[in-house]
Amino acid sequence: MAKITFYLRDKEAMQPTPIVLYFRYEKKTVKYPTGENVLPSHWKNECVLKKDSCQVEKNARLSKLKDTASDIFRRFVNDYHRQPSTDELRNEFDHHAAMNPKGVAVEKPLDLMGFIDQYLQDAKTRLNERTGKPIQKVTLLVYEQAYRILKEFKDLHYKRRPFSFEQINHGFYTKFQQFLIAEKKFSTNTVGKHIRTIKTFLLEAQECGHLSDFSPRKFRGIEERTDAIYLNAGELNAFFELDLRKQPPRLQRVRDLFIVGAWTGLRFSDFTRIKQENIKDGFITIQTQKTNETVVVPIHDHVQAIMNRYEGITENSLPVPLSNQRMNDYLKEIAVLANLNEPITETHTKGGQTFTKTTPKHELVTTHTARRSFATNHYLARFPTISIMKITGHRTEKAFMKYIKVTPREHAEALKDHWKQASQLAKETKVLKLA
Repeated sequence: MAKITFYLRDKEAMQPTPIVLYFRYEKKTVKYPTGENVLPSHWKNECVLKKDSCQVEKNARLSKLKDTASDIFRRFVNDYHRQPSTDELRNEFDHHAAMNPKGVAVEKPLDLMGFIDQYLQDAKTRLNERTGKPIQKVTLLVYEQAYRILKEFKDLHYKRRPFSFEQINHGFYTKFQQFLIAEKKFSTNTVGKHIRTIKTFLLEAQECGHLSDFSPRKFRGIEERTDAIYLNAGELNAFFELDLRKQPPRLQRVRDLFIVGAWTGLRFSDFTRIKQENIKDGFITIQTQKTNETVVVPIHDHVQAIMNRYEGITENSLPVPLSNQRMNDYLKEIAVLANLNEPITETHTKGGQTFTKTTPKHELVTTHTARRSFATNHYLARFPTISIMKITGHRTEKAFMKYIKVTPREHAEALKDHWKQASQLAKETKVLKLA
């Protein structure tokens, strides 16, 4: 029995997002564009709400599409005495005036590479459905890099043959992954990054009806936990109190900016663009650049001390920012002066082989260490995880737990403290009973 439902393409989008028709039958699913868009807040139980100015028209269109899709399916079964394949059903939809108002079949790229090429062209002018802003340049670069890698794989293993959608199966996934590992000698996380990007392309292709017999969701972007560092409260304090008066002025600017990042939890792209209007009543309120979410952070004593230092010198009472790369270079100089010499052993996999490398901690400090330090230090201080996530912008606790850097020894110390507190509480309770 066929079942027809409607879903939003992105239910967390900040802008109107496409409504997609899902036609399910006999363990098969055909996804078909409805041509309608709606804000997620204007959508409930497969219906457009009254707050949408075109509610009546949109709901009428969806109702008509549902009836038409059902009629098309039933007519095919009556005519051919069998159920259609997903491609046949989609073709029937394409040729029906009610489903496709232009009355012509939807144009489809010749192959996967053609589809991705068009996707990349569209991405340059498309808005991110979640933030309502243009797709970031760094994301476009990731897309283009993955496209080049896939083209190299295609030219090597598929020669001049078209890269058809029918070739996208688990065999393709395995072969492509091995190409990245054995031939490109990429690290585990680089392999995972490219696979997740290709998966983004394939999910879009599936949304447009080009993949019917294989789900891109079966593609798993492998991942290896990195040994990225953080600075504990003592190290941050040493950073803050470091006397840099005899050093080049740029080092004090960089140190002060780093401290701002470490006690606000903001990304580099956010703590370097704090304006005077973002600072009020002891709080910093800013709309984050990456996620477009509004974050409110109290001003820490160290941040306030820095603001006092720059008051009257800069408009926002904070240091004038430098580029991310220059800050990373200068941070390593400061970390040497702060005696961050602890040897850090990192293990990573590259080209299928595991490598171990030991590096002084001062060589690993970057601008992002500030944000990671904020998250990890507050987690270790037993501050509510959900509250930390509200500031760092992590959507799930799973993602947050992968982000923080707590060593096995620190977990053990936390357990030891818990036992100590429990023992003390038990003694106090016993004394009260005796009294």
